[in-house]
Amino acid sequence: MPAYHSGKISTLVKARHHFLFLFAIISLVILLLYSDVLLCAEIRKIIFRFPKIDTIGHFITFFSLTWVVHSIIKLPLQVTVITLVFYAALSELGQAYLGFRTGEFTDFLADVVGIVTFALLKYLYQRIRSQHISNNIRKHND
Repeated sequence: MPAYHSGKISTLVKARHHFLFLFAIISLVILLLYSDVLLCAEIRKIIFRFPKIDTIGHFITFFSLTWVVHSIIKLPLQVTVITLVFYAALSELGQAYLGFRTGEFTDFLADVVGIVTFALLKYLYQRIRSQHISNNIRKHND
C-alpha cells in the first residue's frame, strides 16, 4: 500500500475513534439526564444512592474536557494537562469563595485523576499505535 494511502486510513481511523468516544459520552449524558424514564427504579436507586456521584461527574467532565482540548483544539498533551490542572485548581478555589458553592479538595483530585487518566490512555494508545506501525513497516520492507 502506498504511503499516501496509509495517512488517509490513519486519519479515518482516528476520526472513527473520536466519533465513537463522543457518541459514548453523549449517550452517557442522555442516560443520566433521562434516567427517570430510561432506567428502572431499582437501577436508579443504586446509581444515585452512591454518595460520590458528584466526584464521578468531575472525573468524567475533566476526562472529556482533556479529550476535547487535546484532540479538537490540538494543544500538545503536556500543555493540555498542565493547563487543565491549573484550571481545576482555580475552579475549586473560586468555588470556595462563593457563598452558594463549596470548593472541595476531593473534587480537585477527581478532576486531576480524570485529566491524568486521559493522558495515560492517550500515551498508551500512541505507544501501541507506533509499535504497530513500525511492525507493519518492517513486514512491508521484508
